Amino acid sequence: MNKILLALAVGVVGFGMSSCAPKTEVKVENPIVVIEEVEENEPTKKLKVIAMVNSDTILSQYEYALFLRDELTAQSLRYEGVLRKSESKLRSEMEALQREAATLSQFEGQNRERKLYQDQEKLQLKQEEYARKLMVIEQGYNRDIHNAIKEFLSRYCADKSFEMVLSNSDLGIIRWADESLDITDDVLGGLNEEYQAKLDANKTEAK
Repeated sequence: MNKILLALAVGVVGFGMSSCAPKTEVKVENPIVVIEEVEENEPTKKLKVIAMVNSDTILSQYEYALFLRDELTAQSLRYEGVLRKSESKLRSEMEALQREAATLSQFEGQNRERKLYQDQEKLQLKQEEYARKLMVIEQGYNRDIHNAIKEFLSRYCADKSFEMVLSNSDLGIIRWADESLDITDDVLGGLNEEYQAKLDANKTEAK
């Protein structure tokens, strides 16, 4: 049997097939594009309702995501401060060795050069360690944000007809979609309301 793919839009839409095919009428209550697969001479199958959120907007305006981003930035600045102090100390010791080289014995000069080399290696290892720590922290924050959005969408969609929520971002796979599909504002508002409620609850417990 031939399969006919129907794209349904806002309101109540009736589609008439050719004179030899049965007529199918579909009612759509939500202003969401619905894709329905209809086989000739077979009952209408279940409607598939799809919505989308703009991930870039969520990440740039979700208060919890902004809080975690600030935490990551603060930790990065702390690491940078430690590294800058170590670099400054190492640079001062190198300059001192250059100034005093002529007055040092060969043994003393070699010992100080060896120590500077070891300190430089330690600094490099510390830089790599901090970079790994920041990566782990960032990955953990991303997981937290992803889980928070996923859990909220599970509750948000519980009483709605959505069967799938796609992500539309600058790097996403959606190149175009009708604006009526976009539930970003609702999701963002709900996420921020829940986050603010948690903050208020924590303040109340702290009193």
